[in-house]
Amino acid sequence: MSEGQGGSAAVLDATREKPEGRVPALDLDEYAPFLLNAVSLAWTRQIAGVFKDRFAMGVVEWRVVAVLSAQPGIAASQICELLRMDKSAISRSLHLLAERGYLDHEAPTGDMRRREWRLSDRGQVLFEDLLVVALETETRMLQGVSEEERLAFLDVMRRFLGNLEG
Repeated sequence: MSEGQGGSAAVLDATREKPEGRVPALDLDEYAPFLLNAVSLAWTRQIAGVFKDRFAMGVVEWRVVAVLSAQPGIAASQICELLRMDKSAISRSLHLLAERGYLDHEAPTGDMRRREWRLSDRGQVLFEDLLVVALETETRMLQGVSEEERLAFLDVMRRFLGNLEG
């Protein structure tokens, strides 16, 4: 997209006066939520196959491992909040990862529902292996994107998130 084109086209189409009884056309190539979802799904498809083939796990497990690498000792509810995912998916992932020896947990209050999760030594090795795949996929996704554009993209994405959750 060049200067003067871009993100405002979908908005302009939606705000133009419409003939009686007609809904304005939506240009999906100019509609940010559509493109955001398409990029996310394409990234997930690429990485999911590798995670399944090499590590016998899915993207949700990757996300849980990534969160625990950054914030060890947090509760399942905090993982759900950070990942913006439902409790049942996170609970299944935590139990799968724990069964495979990738996670340790403790319940400081004695209440098993309030467990604090962290990566085991084996889980840390898994994280490092998964991270290599994730970073390779990110590098492929960012080909042809300058560092300035990447930083601007991240800033815009954070603003999107703030607008929707704030």
